[in-house]
Amino acid sequence: MNQMTRNKHNEPANYSAQYSTEFVERWDELIDWEKRKAGEDGFFENLLRSHGVQSVIDVSTGSGFHAVQLKQAGFEVVATDGSSTMLTKARANFRKQGLDIQSHYRDWHSLDPQELGQFDAVVCLGSSLCHVFEAHDRLRVLAKFRALLKPGGLLIVDQRNFFAIRAGKFKASGHYYYCGTNASVSLGRVDEHLCEFIYSFDDAEQYKLQVYPLLPGELKGEVLKSGFIDHESYGDFERDYDMMDCDFVIHTARAV
Repeated sequence: MNQMTRNKHNEPANYSAQYSTEFVERWDELIDWEKRKAGEDGFFENLLRSHGVQSVIDVSTGSGFHAVQLKQAGFEVVATDGSSTMLTKARANFRKQGLDIQSHYRDWHSLDPQELGQFDAVVCLGSSLCHVFEAHDRLRVLAKFRALLKPGGLLIVDQRNFFAIRAGKFKASGHYYYCGTNASVSLGRVDEHLCEFIYSFDDAEQYKLQVYPLLPGELKGEVLKSGFIDHESYGDFERDYDMMDCDFVIHTARAV
């Protein structure tokens, strides 16, 4: 991985630098699209339909998995990402699937509703918001998401379950998110300032992502502070869940 500038807590100054071309080329191996689709079992499509959503902007599209699923399910989809390597991969996947999905290389601070329009829903998945280490910066990002939504529009943000991880209960079931069988996910440094995920492939290639270990209650408070109401959460796609026994927490809220 490229060497990156660190601040006082030793976190990466530029999250996109962590997504090297080599790592991104292996991202879909890590996910395994078919197994992930089976594990999600239409959760996001059903959730969006239950809120009457037609138009969606995927603001952390990564390699394009959810943009493809939503487009194939009949939603109007726009995809953005702040990593040029990820967006290049996403566009290749859109072409592979024969889908015409409008896409833009945008970091979150440059998301402009005058350019992109407003949507019924904003989805920010893949624990992407955890790349933002400071609360005031996350609040700015959430305000950008709010500006992209029509009144009453739906926000969906997911995150790694750092409540359990910081309590020493790291879990990577392989059923829902990282479903590939030729790679494993483990932890490096974990403390209140930083969490390091280590992705090890069977051929001995290894990559690392360093993120902020954002607690679910922390994110809920920031969402509500940013002009959203009616917060709800799910653990691994279930409304009733054990906070110590789920991989991911999914947050939903409506724009005021």
